[in-house]
Amino acid sequence: MRADSTGMTPPDRIRTIRTSSDQGRWEMAFCTPQPQLRPLVDFLVGYDESDTRFTRRHELPGIQAVLIVNLGAPITIIDTAGHVLRIGSGQGFAGGLSEAYAVSESDGSQRGLQVMFTPPGAFRFFRLPMHRLANRVFLLDEILGREAMDLIARLQEAPDWARRFDIMESVIAARLAEPSSAAASTAWALRQLQQSGGRLPIAALADEIGCSRKHLAAQFRDHVGLAPKTVARILRFQEVIRLIDGMTAPDLAELAVAAGYYDQAHFSRDFRALAGLTPGEYLRRRLPGQNGLPVG
Repeated sequence: MRADSTGMTPPDRIRTIRTSSDQGRWEMAFCTPQPQLRPLVDFLVGYDESDTRFTRRHELPGIQAVLIVNLGAPITIIDTAGHVLRIGSGQGFAGGLSEAYAVSESDGSQRGLQVMFTPPGAFRFFRLPMHRLANRVFLLDEILGREAMDLIARLQEAPDWARRFDIMESVIAARLAEPSSAAASTAWALRQLQQSGGRLPIAALADEIGCSRKHLAAQFRDHVGLAPKTVARILRFQEVIRLIDGMTAPDLAELAVAAGYYDQAHFSRDFRALAGLTPGEYLRRRLPGQNGLPVG
């Protein structure tokens, strides 16, 4: 399956951002998925960064699973569980949801293509219980076998981001065409948590579905990867990041209340556990348009 009848991703689905500063140079091409993939893929992005003043950063947690194909220099990932994975040029890796930050290391440049899956999309694409991927990253060929090598070879030969997005979407669409055992109630519960910004009580969510909290947690373990309470915690954190990034001089105490934290101490403690830095350090180090946070 191709992205459209021409076999090329339409330009109106691609938004490119180029940034140059004392921190380095970036090009990021964001692709909105074709309509039939949007419930399962949040977005795709091609990135090319060089001459960065840092070689190490924290990759912040979110409610997506990731697939990345490295098209540049070797990089190293230290996942949330502490495992170290070296990814050479022409290799790919994948990971599920994480309950805290991971660490990426490079020589100051990175280039690759990244897919951000929703949990239901990741469950269907990787065809694995999502708890097996939670807090971890794995080489792509360990998960997809020969299909990973074929995909990476095609991406390496592609002349531009539009063609790479087209190739990636065709592979995703083919794998998602297979029947899935994912429970619709789990996807619904996840949407309710997302829409509430992580504020919806888990007991109320289980009552609405008509199951026990234990059963809901088991469903989340298989189809999302993390417990509902942990997902809610990440959603609150994401809301804070969204609010901070939209302000020049945010009031952190007000943000804590707006995002549903009990008090500023709860907010600061949670933020540091998830980001690896304090809110003030995040404000000083954040990069425009990116999820990563330079630390060295």
